[in-house]
Amino acid sequence: MPAPPGYLSVVWPPFGLKGGSGAEPEMETEDGAVPAIGADAGPADAGPARAPADAGPADAGPARAPADAGPGAPAAPAAPAASCCTITTETIATSPANRARTKIGVGEPVKVTSAPGAKNWSVTGDGTVVPSFGTTTAVFIAGDTAGPVKVTATAGPCVCSVDFTVVAPASWTMERQPGTNVRHRKGRPDCGWKGLTWFHPDDVNFQMVQDREKDSTAVTSGAYNTPTFIGAKHGNYAGGFSGWFGLTRHQAAKGTTDDAPDTIYSGDPGPAATGATVPFKVGTLSFPITLQWRVGSKPEHDFPTVNQEHEIFSAGTCDSRKGGHTESTLFSDGTSGYT
Repeated sequence: MPAPPGYLSVVWPPFGLKGGSGAEPEMETEDGAVPAIGADAGPADAGPARAPADAGPADAGPARAPADAGPGAPAAPAAPAASCCTITTETIATSPANRARTKIGVGEPVKVTSAPGAKNWSVTGDGTVVPSFGTTTAVFIAGDTAGPVKVTATAGPCVCSVDFTVVAPASWTMERQPGTNVRHRKGRPDCGWKGLTWFHPDDVNFQMVQDREKDSTAVTSGAYNTPTFIGAKHGNYAGGFSGWFGLTRHQAAKGTTDDAPDTIYSGDPGPAATGATVPFKVGTLSFPITLQWRVGSKPEHDFPTVNQEHEIFSAGTCDSRKGGHTESTLFSDGTSGYT
């Protein structure tokens, strides 16, 4: 991959998410029925039944106070904190267009504002609010793990909060870089293109994410079983990785991209391996591509592996596939370059 383009610069402190506490279950007590205590029945001539032992005279006066009304009775539960404020949110990124959204990308910063009055801010989960003390407006910065996060503003008895859903980049796709051509040499079954990588989901902005590519080794068959391609490295990267590329641009229907063009080319095994004309000897060349992402200096995370594939067909067609995108040429097409 080429040298990194300029990163989008957002000046905030380090980022940090997953968490939240569940409510404790309420305990229920089940009251048992207490039978009344009556006198034993005597013989028929024994006279009227005795009154129950706990029955007093009819004019015994007012009923006694309940036993739990005296000293030592449990205190009444504390009243909940007053909710006398509200929080509004606005993403720093201007795309996606809905800047009031609370579904955000890992590392994404969001302005939070409480009303009325100055507040102290706290986070339940992995994230950061700055400044956190004595301010009506602050910036919440999501961490690098997907999950729920609660941001709370407190001023005396007034407490209010907002819940965010933080999502990580889960997949990527490619398109041919706009304004570029397919590479091909007339008479040969070869093909290549310049690609842009887009990271998903599309409804958040991954402007604080960086990506890089792990190196990989060729898997060959047929016409590609030549010394040039067997065991070839995809990028020959120093240390086994490309450089890090900052994701810089979001587009609603595509996701977030690093705007770093990637060169995808089949190579040409040569006439000795493929033959000079149709029918060409078929063959495949593939590289298992693993991209990684991270937020700031936090640990890297792997995307699922996606194969970069090139294939020569006997009719002289060459296919080149990566990230769900395919470009094709026919051996008889005119010679062309990327630009």
